[in-house]
Parts: sequence; structure tokens; C-alpha cells
Amino acid sequence: MPIHPSPAVLRACDVLRYMAEDPTRSFTVSELARAVAVPRATCDAVLQALAAQRFVARSSDDRRYELGPGSIALGEAARLANPVLRAAKAAGEELARALDACVAVSIRDGDTIRVAEVFDFAPLLARRVRVGQAIPLVPPFGAVFVAWDDDAERWIGTADNEPERERYRMALADVRRCGYSVGGSASRPSDLEAIESLASPAAAAMARDRSKLLDELMHSRYLSADLDDRSTVRVGQISAPVFGPDGKVSASLLVPGPEHRITAAQLGELAGRVREAALRATGSAGGSPPDQAPR
Repeated sequence: MPIHPSPAVLRACDVLRYMAEDPTRSFTVSELARAVAVPRATCDAVLQALAAQRFVARSSDDRRYELGPGSIALGEAARLANPVLRAAKAAGEELARALDACVAVSIRDGDTIRVAEVFDFAPLLARRVRVGQAIPLVPPFGAVFVAWDDDAERWIGTADNEPERERYRMALADVRRCGYSVGGSASRPSDLEAIESLASPAAAAMARDRSKLLDELMHSRYLSADLDDRSTVRVGQISAPVFGPDGKVSASLLVPGPEHRITAAQLGELAGRVREAALRATGSAGGSPPDQAPR
């Protein structure tokens, strides 16, 4: 018989997830109540309970809340318990140093992709990601997490029409062939904020507008295939999968693309280095990539 968590537990999870998306910030009760779409009094009660267990901490004036030491300890324990995440972390830091870049370790969190670790050796004005950043696991995002998944058709099925769904099937075939995924760049800085907001607990209403936003982004297939060496592209990010012992993708290494356009040859070289780092992490974790994954 399925167990249904109580509404209070679910609200506490929503609050912690929202705070984790921007872990350096502090929040008022009103801000959090609006973000997770609950009454202010309910949110206040949830925060008091979380504060009593030190998962959140009150500011000195008792008006704002931030993540507390209990959340830090829980996050560190989760990292230590996950050999794939440990291996991805080591490979990510090595890659960031080698590329003088920002490299993120991302994980799948249900129907969301979440940044778990960031290593930043990039120049001052380079693109960056932050710990806790999250986007919904819907096309074209998260291809490396579903390309080898038996449930890939569910991801594909969220597309609006059959031509789009076929486009995503071909894109996943590209990911399996290449061993990495390349995402297009949002056309405006505000696009990324809107995409992230679709992964928030209060995103149900915004999801209706998702298709229009996603249609403005270039799809990974058109950046990772069918390009000659003289073509130039603007890259949003390059991701490569880290496989666990069960042969499933447990994490990914993600490198934000440069601010300027690059040639297809440069893209292939950079993507190859990300792929090789991810494969090293797979090996260090005792992972087992499927036969389709490059070795």
C-alpha cells in the first residue's frame, strides 16, 4: 500500500528545495510563502519546525531565514554515501583546472536536474552555474540523463507533436553515439531565469508557457551533428554522463559554453575532453557504461 507523505512534510521539502536553489541567500517568510505557494502562516510554522531541527537558521533580527548546519551535514553525508558523486567531483575539479573553466557536477532529482557541485577556475566574465541551480527534465534539457534510460520515451513524450518527438529521438541517438550532449544558448539572460523557474515547486501555471520558451533555444542535435569544421555555433553547455555500477547515468559533468561563437572543430575538441573526464569518473566509481557509450 503506497505511503502518502503528510502535507506538512511536503511543504517542508518544497521550502528546503527552494532555498537550496540559491544557498547563499536569506529569505523572509513572505518570500518563501510566495515561492512555494502556501499561506504565510503555514510557511511560518514550517520554518519554525525546520529551525528547531537546525535545517534552517534565523537571522539575528528573526526576520530572515537561511539554510542551517543541519542541511549542511545532511548534504555532506549524501555526498560521502555516493561513490559516483565522489568520483564525478574529483573529475570535475581536474577538468575545471585543465580548461580554466567552470565545471558543474549535476544530478537527477526526480524530474529535475540539479547542480550538486561547482568548480570555478574560469575567467572573470565567463559563464557560470551555481550550486542548487535547477532546470526541469524536459526536452531539450537533460538528454544525457535519459539517452540510455529505458524510460526515454516518457521524456520524449512531453514534446508537443510527433515531428518534435522524432527530433528528440534522433537527438538521443546522437548523444549515445557521441557520448555527450551539447545545448544551445538562451537568447537572453532572462531566458535562463525563466527556465529555472519551471523547476520550482510553484511552476505548474508557468509550465503552460514552457513550449514557447523552449522553442527559442537551439536543440542539442543541431550542435553535435551535421556540422562541418568551418561551421560556427554558440554553445550554451556541454554535458557528459557519469555511469554507476548499475549501468545507469548517476551524474553528469557540465561545462558552460563560451560567450563567443566557436567552430565545430573547437566544439568537438572541447566536448571530447568533457566526455573523457566523465568516463574517467565512471571508471573511478566502478561504473559500467552501456555498450553504446564510447570507451
